[in-house]
Amino acid sequence: MKKVLLCLLLLFSTTAFGKIEVYFSPSTDCEDKLVDLINNSTETIDVAVYSINNDNIVNALKKAQDRGVRMRVLTDRTQASGKSSKVRELYDSGVNIKVHSKHKIEHNKFAIFDGKMASTGSYNWTNPASNKNSENCVFFIEEQEVIAKYQERFDYLWEINTKNASDTWFNKFSK
Repeated sequence: MKKVLLCLLLLFSTTAFGKIEVYFSPSTDCEDKLVDLINNSTETIDVAVYSINNDNIVNALKKAQDRGVRMRVLTDRTQASGKSSKVRELYDSGVNIKVHSKHKIEHNKFAIFDGKMASTGSYNWTNPASNKNSENCVFFIEEQEVIAKYQERFDYLWEINTKNASDTWFNKFSK
């Protein structure tokens, strides 16, 4: 009984400063929450993600771009060159996207929305992550200390992974 209560407490907990939500796949819970956060972002979205091919998430990102949300996406270059990757589609739609040029792989899976919410976990932004895989995602809502750490890490990764190296990669793998 104690384990069940602890799991329920962790699943949806409210701290003195904010709220934490936890979801698991296979299910569309992580995907639905991410799409909702993207759709409701009005200022900024920063994303560091290993793999992107989830149609609903990609469409939400493109709509956010069209709404004028300032977006930065950093992803893994090996995954980006895969046949199911939607990285080129995002790049072609004008999303400010970089493929990594530092470290062996860009294996992070986190995002910051308007500086007020952050997501992380094993959940890749892919169709199999929602439909087939056993993955997890955690959302920090108004948890400023946690969100600030993710923002600091994203800003560092964005800085060290140069636009020049990324543009060279996109030109090499152009259609």
